[in-house]
Parts: sequence; structure tokens; C-alpha cells
Amino acid sequence: MMASDTTVTDTLEEILGLPPRLAEPLDARPLVLYGAGGKGREVLRLLREADHEVAAFIDRRAIGTIDGVPVHSPDHRLVADLARGGTTAIVSVFNPHADPLEISQLLSDSGFSRVVGMVELRQMLPVSESYWLAREPEMAPPVEEARWLHGRVSDELSRSVLRQALRLRKFWKPESLRDVVTFDQYLPAGVPLIREEIRFVDGGAFDGDTLEFLSSHGCTFQAFAAFEPDPSNFAMLRRRVNDISPCREVSLWPCGLGRGLDQVRFRSVGNSASKIDDGGDVVVQIVALDEVMPGFHPTYVKLDIEGAEAAALEDMTKTLAESAPALAVCLYHKPPDLWELPRLVDRLLPNSRFYLRAHAWNHFELLLYAVPNKL
Repeated sequence: MMASDTTVTDTLEEILGLPPRLAEPLDARPLVLYGAGGKGREVLRLLREADHEVAAFIDRRAIGTIDGVPVHSPDHRLVADLARGGTTAIVSVFNPHADPLEISQLLSDSGFSRVVGMVELRQMLPVSESYWLAREPEMAPPVEEARWLHGRVSDELSRSVLRQALRLRKFWKPESLRDVVTFDQYLPAGVPLIREEIRFVDGGAFDGDTLEFLSSHGCTFQAFAAFEPDPSNFAMLRRRVNDISPCREVSLWPCGLGRGLDQVRFRSVGNSASKIDDGGDVVVQIVALDEVMPGFHPTYVKLDIEGAEAAALEDMTKTLAESAPALAVCLYHKPPDLWELPRLVDRLLPNSRFYLRAHAWNHFELLLYAVPNKL
């Protein structure tokens, strides 16, 4: 995909009506990988298993060699030589912080005639299916679901974000998602969220960063309940909450939110990527909000729980029915979350306005905000 091909189709029907894209095989000539981190090493291994040769890595941190492959800075003279020779460049970067358009444009300006992004590469090689990344049939919603969600959201920015996300998934163009605002997650402009005397449930509290952000932007709290199963994260959460002291009614739970009461294996990595994993290193407690805090009556609920959002919502039906809180639900942990979670929220919180916001690059931190009509 070329960096210049960033046109976003204007209408939903034009996007839905375009034929599926077909994957063009990789060139038999040696390839170049942009990005020498963990994903780059994985891609190198997969390419070698598929009998492709990698001539070099390109990375702003030129660090010698990786498994015998040299790592060059983007301005290294050998990079220009490879580009002039017709080498295909593969963007082996998949994270929320790197703008894919900037990378693609850099490679195009360096002379590479073909630039393959991670989404396109996933259609050819078994790159690990982390978060929303999968084969195109799994990423693209049914047409009727795309139309429903496009009509259900409440403002043009939400519709634009959805169209861009659909184009990304259908045509494998991470640079299509341009309506990204990185600095206002959980309190985005244009979304009429409650800001005073909040009764806040923080599902996937990490180290308390959401609480600190809301507090620093003028929000006040009547009550705060945080759920964080990662032991290292929970220790940081406890220290941060003590420093912030948002209110007198504080409940900190070293548990995950989900369906019912259960114990599961958990991959504890001490950051925001910790998640339920059958091969995890620790066992953690899962609880249902309806069961452990039946009288809390939240006014705002955040769910960033690494793919367990649907299970948690299903077991807070009483809370949602009685209190009708605003919701902030992550839509990027699994491919069908983009359309299945809004359908679920619509069933559980029908009298609400929907907003979609993208708070990071590469389809990460894509959130549904559901705001009850009473607010």
C-alpha cells in the first residue's frame, strides 16, 4: 500500500460496496523490515519460515544486527540503495504510539515502490492475532451491523471514525484512521459525560492513570471503585489513589471484572497489556459487579479489561438497569468487538446516545461512549 493512497471514501455505502481487496504475493527479492522491536523479530521469523530473505531492518535506533540481519537508520545510504533496487518494505510495527501514515510516507519518500503494512501482512502470514488484528473476514462486520452502528451513533465525528475503521479493516490501510485524539481519553470533547460528584467504576484500572487524568481535568468524585487483577499494577494503583485521595468512598479490588465468580489464570506483565491467559503465571479472582457492589449505583463505568468486556457487561445488568450510568467500553481487544459490544450495550442501556472516539493509532484505544439520555 502506498503512502499516497490515503483517500478516505466519503460514504458508508461506498465503503461497503467496494469489492474485497486481494493480497498481492510478496516479491521473491530480499525484503526490508521497518521496526526492529518485538513485532519485527516475529515478522523476521515468519518470513524466514516462508523462505523469504530479509536484507535489513530500518529503525531509528540503529543497533547493529538482529539474528544476522543489519539494522540501519532511515537515512543510511544502504536504505536508499535497497529502495532503488525495487525492494519491498514491510512495516513491522503494531502499537498505539506510531502514526502509520508518517512511517509509510517516510518509506515512500525513501524510494520504496511498495510498502506493506501489518494488516496486509496478516493476510499472507500467520502473524500473531493480537487485539483486533486478524484475517479480513474476521475483522469486517456484516453489512447490516455496519449500517446499524453508523446510524446509531450520535455525531458526525463518530460516523467518520467508524468509516475510517471499516476502511482500515476492509482494505488493510492503518493510515486511513486519521480522526485520532490522543489526549482526552475517557473525557473526550463533544461527549456529554458527567464531571461532578461522579460515582466511578474503573474496570481495568491499571495504575490509576484514568483516575489521575479525570481528577487533573476538573472532575470531582463522590465514590470510586477500581478493579485491577495484575499484582504489580494493583500496588501502583493503591499508591496513586492514596496520593490523589479523590473522595472518602474508595474501594480497591485486586480482581478482574467478568461473568460470575471465578478464578482464572492470568498473564501478569506489570503493564496495561496484562490479561487472562490459559498459560498465565498467576491465578486471579474474577467478580461480577452486580454481585460484589450491588448498592454502589455508579454514574460512570469504564471497561478496558483486555477482551472480557462482554462478560462484564452481561453480569452488571442489574446495575445498568437501576443506575443507567454512562459507559466507556473499549472496542479493540477482539475483532468482532467493534460491532458486537455496541449491540450488547444497546440492549442493556437502550436509552442512551452513542459516540465513537479513537484515542491512539493503529486502531488501538477505540472506545464506545454510551451516555444515558438523562444526562
